[in-house]
Amino acid sequence: MQVEVAETGPCSRTLSFKVPPQTVREHLDQMYAAAGQQVQIKGFRPGHVPRKVLEKRFGPSILQEAKEQLVNRCFNDACRERQITPVGRAQVDDFDHLELSLQSPLEFKVKVDVRPTFTLGQVDGIEIERFETEATDQDIDNSLKEIANQKRAIRKVEEPAQDGDFVKVDLAFHDEAGAKVHERKGVQLNTRIPVAGTDPDQFAKAIVGATSGKGIELPLTFPDNFEKDAFRGHKGTARLQVHEVLRITAPPVDDALAKALDFASLAALRSDLQRRIGDEKRRLGKQQQEETVLQTLLQAHTFDLPQSLVDEQARQSLAQFAERLKQSGANDADIEKQLEDSKAEAQTDAQRRVRLFFLIDAVARREKLFVTEGDVDTEVKNIAQQNQATPAQVLEHLEQHQQLGELRLALLERKVRDFLTGRAKIVDRKGK
Repeated sequence: MQVEVAETGPCSRTLSFKVPPQTVREHLDQMYAAAGQQVQIKGFRPGHVPRKVLEKRFGPSILQEAKEQLVNRCFNDACRERQITPVGRAQVDDFDHLELSLQSPLEFKVKVDVRPTFTLGQVDGIEIERFETEATDQDIDNSLKEIANQKRAIRKVEEPAQDGDFVKVDLAFHDEAGAKVHERKGVQLNTRIPVAGTDPDQFAKAIVGATSGKGIELPLTFPDNFEKDAFRGHKGTARLQVHEVLRITAPPVDDALAKALDFASLAALRSDLQRRIGDEKRRLGKQQQEETVLQTLLQAHTFDLPQSLVDEQARQSLAQFAERLKQSGANDADIEKQLEDSKAEAQTDAQRRVRLFFLIDAVARREKLFVTEGDVDTEVKNIAQQNQATPAQVLEHLEQHQQLGELRLALLERKVRDFLTGRAKIVDRKGK
């Protein structure tokens, strides 16, 4: 077999193959021999089916499989002999039109991307900021206020109505002569939404500051949707008798609030918040430190990337974005436009992720960081516990969806992140 390797880019190679007819013939002989052992045809003993019968019954499928196997074998042998490490998917030029012949050589070309070559620089002593690890009293107070705000409700108040409040009124409509033509009992009005037909400024001026027992009278023009057809478009008066002022308010931060959240007291709630806020601060702080060291590595290392990997990452990102848009109810035209608008950003993000992948891999190789079976078992158990499943069920799911490789990569990245932050130089916010 003759193989020529051409460097078609910093991270791409084209391999040209010329496989002699004798090799093709031997490969086809092996394929037909294997098929003869496997197939069962009435009238022939197993293993004794004539080749002509096999060619007539199964020729096209055997030739297709033989072509795929021969091309793959040649490619893998060439990569091993030439020490080529392919990444991404290899592309065979015009594969569908390749034909195996017993009289002429099989000639084909394979385009493949390869790992980038670069020198990993210094990874020790990258500066990262120190972060707070404990919750402060202010943190806890702010969290309690947020909890109370989430429990807001409309409550009766004894104070005069403020902008944005609600008032509960009896509402009566009178014609120009003063006769009552319609009334509504127990109507809840917002101070910012005037009674239909009244002047908004007059309504706001009259209603803001109102208290229980106050009577309000406002001129109006009966609206087009008024209940009584005969009065629509005519002048009249709206008379409001205020019964209650209602306000959206948060409950007080006290033991009652804590008990509503299943805590024995406010002190117990504060203690729980202190623990959880502290945990979150440590998680976010560590995450920020990790992002800092990775970003520093990215800025310090520029190298060419395998375009096929970048394109595949961008494609996956856009496909996930399209699925999210579809689930949100976007139509096809809108999805297509948003995808088109996002292509450049997807490419940039894909380049960052691919570059980071090779940097993490380089650190792991140089520092001899690797994922053990014990690491995988521990992670599977953690996933099982979080999802109320058994480790066996989680492992089966990962294997079925071919996600064990992704899990190992995630664990390796975690180890590299920990290694880099462990070797980093911690400084405070003033850089000291």
